Parts: sequence; C-alpha cells; structure tokens
Amino acid sequence: MMQTLLDSFRETPVSWVADTFKPMSPLVTNAVPMSHLTTAEGCASVLKRYLDANAADAAKCDTRRARISMWSQWYFATLLPSWVIVSLRHGWQLPIAAENVYLCMQEEGLPAQIYLDGEGEALISQEPMARFDVMIEQQLRPICEALAEFSGLKPGIYWSNAAIRVGWGVKQAELVDADISDGMTLMESRELRYGGKNPLFQPMRAEDPSDPDSPEYRKQCCLRYDLADHAMCPSCPLLLAERKSGKRRKTLAE
Repeated sequence: MMQTLLDSFRETPVSWVADTFKPMSPLVTNAVPMSHLTTAEGCASVLKRYLDANAADAAKCDTRRARISMWSQWYFATLLPSWVIVSLRHGWQLPIAAENVYLCMQEEGLPAQIYLDGEGEALISQEPMARFDVMIEQQLRPICEALAEFSGLKPGIYWSNAAIRVGWGVKQAELVDADISDGMTLMESRELRYGGKNPLFQPMRAEDPSDPDSPEYRKQCCLRYDLADHAMCPSCPLLLAERKSGKRRKTLAE
C-alpha cells in the first residue's frame, strides 16, 4: 500500500515524494533507528559522524549548537513534507512515530534515506488536526526535547525548524489538489486540539500582516548565521530586526 501511494506522485509537481520513504526490512543494515533521537545520549550517537565531520565548529559552543540545529533541519526536511503531503492527499497515515522511523545517512553524517517500519493506516478521525497527533506527540515532541537537552538550546528552536517544514509540506500538498484545510488549521491554531500550546503555530510571520505581498520572516532564528559555510537565511528574524533598528549585524569576519 505504501509504495502504491508513493508511486502516485511520480508524474506530479511533487514527484520527489515518491522516493522519500522506503520500507524497512532485514536487508537494510545501515539505517539508524530514530528512537535513538528521543534521548540526549542517543542524539550524541546519531549526530557523531556529522559533528566529527565539522570538528572545528563542534569544538565551540555557539557553532556546535548551530550545527545541531542545522542537522535537525536536514532531518525534518527529509521526513516531514512528504509525510504531510501523503496524509493530506490520500488520507493515509504513514508510520511516523520515532520507533517506526529509520535513517540512512550520507558519508558526512547528514540525513539521506528514510525507512519506515510498517505500511501505515487510513485516517479514521474526522476531527481537524487529528491526523497530526502521532507526528507531534510520538515524533516531534520527544525528539525536539532530546535535541534541546543534547545541544543546550531551548526546544522551541527545534519545533520552529520542524514547523517550517510542516508548513511547506502543507503548501506543496495544494499542488496535487489535496484538501489542505487540516494543515492550515494546524499552522494557524494557537492550541492543539486536545489542549496545550501548539508549538507549530505560525513559524513564519509577515513583516506587514496587512500587505499580502509582504516578505515573511521566521518567528525564531535557527542559528544558521553562526556558521561560516552557510549563507544567512533570507527569512532570518535578525535581518528584520536590523532593518527596523537601522543597525547592521556584525559578521564573523568583523
């Protein structure tokens, strides 16, 4: 079932969805269980290759934290948009709990291929946002909290990194005629459907909400600006703060 659904995207504007996930099997021996990411110790193990490949940055507190944030962005970008698109287009819930997700990494330790243990199931609940419960509580919450403990950052940075990718997935789902109303409800709701603050609420905000063409900026900085080999994100909230204050941010070179 999973492969049939994924193949349905091959001749569409989001053809990349088709190859995002593969079924986990005994033949796959180089994939790391993402259940490791639910503890700080496990995060250290999963990210070791990436941090070793960027040893100079990993040796300093600020750049080490920025590297961990960047790794999470790669991970969330690999996992979340395709999962959201499949759910919104087909009403099928691929298994996204951390215990069902396995990751094969590139040589430098960045995420590459996602493997899923299980076929998933059809969405049953008609309640808005219900389709996102497992994604939020069994994937994002434990992983964001563990990455925060591992890095010494607050969980909000990782929630923001995830929210950017979820929101992008919702917009991309519209390209294949999906009903994105549940996704928009998730991104625009301050609270989760069962109560509690929604950590995915509006990760991007317009500079001028009254102007539909106003540029959007991230609600929370991802720390990418701390890395010399990465250009500053054009939606960085620091750029907005600079423009409003009239003061230019100092670069690392200065």
